[in-house]
Amino acid sequence: MLPIRNPQSIKRDEMKTQNMKRKRLLRKNHTEKEENLDQVVEELKQEVSAKIQRFFGCRKRQYPYHQHKIFRTDCKKFYSLLRQKNTKEKTAATKEEIENFWKEIFRKKIKHNEEGYWMKNQCQQNASMEWSPVSEMEVTQVLRMM
Repeated sequence: MLPIRNPQSIKRDEMKTQNMKRKRLLRKNHTEKEENLDQVVEELKQEVSAKIQRFFGCRKRQYPYHQHKIFRTDCKKFYSLLRQKNTKEKTAATKEEIENFWKEIFRKKIKHNEEGYWMKNQCQQNASMEWSPVSEMEVTQVLRMM
């Protein structure tokens, strides 16, 4: 039977392992100060991200070659794979569903804060533009033309 350890000793052990990992990381990357550790960690994250992007780029380039190989060896399998992908697509929404969705959005009349900092900033930057509110009637006319 294993002895029961108190939580304080577990925390101490975790801290020791964290410190050991930090020291190894500092030694491996030839840095002496622990302040540089954040920079090292960030650089390592960027390297990992770059390698992941390279990996997925290679897979994306290999996909057409793989499909061509399947087509040359077994046309039946190739076309069955194409059909399987199309079955996963969702059906298109009905006209009523689309209308209900947009009615809920346009039905709500919202009053925006016209005194906001960003609005004043935009007006100052684009002084030559005329700012006018868009009426509900203008929106309905544009939507009817579409």
